[in-house]
Amino acid sequence: MKELIQLPLISEKLFKMHSPITANTDITEFIPYICIAQELHIAGILGEPLMDELRGQVSTNTLTPENSDLILKIAPVLSFCSVYQALPFHWATIVNKGITIRESENSKGVDIKDLAQLRQWIKNDADVLKQQLVDFLNNCRTNYPLWQPENKCEKNTGFDSGFYFSKH
Repeated sequence: MKELIQLPLISEKLFKMHSPITANTDITEFIPYICIAQELHIAGILGEPLMDELRGQVSTNTLTPENSDLILKIAPVLSFCSVYQALPFHWATIVNKGITIRESENSKGVDIKDLAQLRQWIKNDADVLKQQLVDFLNNCRTNYPLWQPENKCEKNTGFDSGFYFSKH
C-alpha cells in the first residue's frame, strides 16, 4: 500500500480546472505538492479507510459512482491546498549555494509580504472548501461507510451525556 500513498487522487485536468493558477501555467512543478497537500489536508478529513479505498480505486481506474462524486468534491480543496503548499517554493528556490528568489525577464516578482497575503487568501478559500467537503460527507454519510475522519469532533460517536445547554 506504501506506493499508493504517493498517488494523487485528482488528475492534472481536475487540478487545472479547480486551482487558482492560470490555464497556460506549466503544472509539472505543482504535481509533487498535490501528494503533499493530500496527506496534510485531505487525509485527516477522509480518514485512513476511505483514503485507502479511493487510492485503490484511482490506481485501478475503478471508481464507484459515489467515489467519483467524492473525487469531484475533493478536487477544489486539494487544488487550492496544493497551490498553498507550492507557492513558497515557486517564489524562492533552494539551490546548493543557498536560497534564491525566482526572477523573470518579463515580469516583476512579488515580495514576501505579497506572497504571505496571497497564501492567506488561498488558505481562506481552502478552509471554506474543506468545510464544504465535510458537509458533503455528512450529508451523504450512507454512501461512505468507510468515512472515519481523524478529527473525532467531526464524527457522531452516539454518546449522549444527558446534559442540555440552551444557546442564549
